[in-house]
Amino acid sequence: MLQRIAYVLVIGMVIALGAGPAWAAEAEEGFVSLFDGKSLDGWDGHPDLWSVKDGVIRGETTAEKKAPGNTFLVCKGKMKDFVLKLKFRVGNSNNSGVQFRSEVFGGGNNKWRVRGYQAEVQEAPGKVGFLYDESRRGWLVNVGDIMEINRVGDKLAKTVVGKIADKNALIKAGYYKSNKDPKAWNEYTITCRGNHIMMALNGFQTMELIDNDPKQRSLEGVLALQLHAGSPMWVEFKDIRVKKLTEKYGEAVRLFNGKDLTGWTVPFDQCKETFSAKDGKLAITGRPAGYIRTEKDWTNYVIRAQVRHIRGCNNGLLLRMVGKDKVWPRSIECQGAKNNLGDIWNIDKFPMKAAADRTRGRHTKKAHPSNEKPVGEWNQYEIYLNAGDLKMFVNGLCQNVATECWETPGKICIQSEGGPVEWRNLVLIPIGDQKPTAK
Repeated sequence: MLQRIAYVLVIGMVIALGAGPAWAAEAEEGFVSLFDGKSLDGWDGHPDLWSVKDGVIRGETTAEKKAPGNTFLVCKGKMKDFVLKLKFRVGNSNNSGVQFRSEVFGGGNNKWRVRGYQAEVQEAPGKVGFLYDESRRGWLVNVGDIMEINRVGDKLAKTVVGKIADKNALIKAGYYKSNKDPKAWNEYTITCRGNHIMMALNGFQTMELIDNDPKQRSLEGVLALQLHAGSPMWVEFKDIRVKKLTEKYGEAVRLFNGKDLTGWTVPFDQCKETFSAKDGKLAITGRPAGYIRTEKDWTNYVIRAQVRHIRGCNNGLLLRMVGKDKVWPRSIECQGAKNNLGDIWNIDKFPMKAAADRTRGRHTKKAHPSNEKPVGEWNQYEIYLNAGDLKMFVNGLCQNVATECWETPGKICIQSEGGPVEWRNLVLIPIGDQKPTAK
């Protein structure tokens, strides 16, 4: 049965779909409400078009009350890195959107004009959930895609670098709830960390972006809700809350380019044929035992990656690997074995503290029963490693934590250990003023 993606902090799927669920219950910790359910205090918009009715924000245009172009209800104050959650529903006649990291630039009879990132709101499965850039770069990331944007001089390159979900599988799974059900609401989860953006709708991840365009990207800005020009329309929003992230996030990078093993080293001659790039995936045969590691050292970061087992077998992601290459090197292992994602193995007495009640020797079991997908389907792994703190999320659920981890630069490794496994969409978001070093 498909579960919904949940994304905590700041985030598998049917084979083509993606990982789920994106939000666990503890995700609400640290969130602050931006709407009191009674008034538009803290918001600014066209007074004839925006109101509060029955505890929700309602935007509505009619033949008599038209929007003076695209117009917005703007939340006062700017946000930088955050997790935003809100619920919406919209009519059939027109589309709307959720602006974030945006800029107010209106004037004249429409002072509530906004430009910047926009999460699409529309009664259109397969389209709702894509990322637009209002009054700036236009259409950006389609539903199901992961994109990297780069600029060389005046030339802008929008490159789809992978799939995080299949659009048709998302529609079949019911990622969007139609307004045919008058009680149905849809919930967006939007996460911004540095130049990295991720969006999920009703728990299903819909897109991911690494924005390397220094000229037109936004790293902070306002939140706003859209009423679109044109046909009369209505849209409603509620349960708007945000969790501001205090870490200093740097420029996100793809650890694996999907084409070859550039940036990686296989330190064992007997494993040279064990690792390969295949159809956008890092394919691992599982034999002989060994690992592939990054050429660069990294210290503090968030890693997002998708992993699937071709059959039940062992595997793992090694963090802050130091010392000589051997099987196995000193490091923190985020277990990759089937039904054991979320377990921790301490290799070669790596300094750290884990939950005493779940630890036996070097092994710390995950906190909850396995929430993995069946063999052949993609799981979302997200690892937060900052100073001494380690947090491990499997399909959005926090499965393990550790503290007092030795803060040292080290390699990131992926194991070969017994059977075929595939990884894809390996993205690293650095934390702090670190510069990766090659050794």
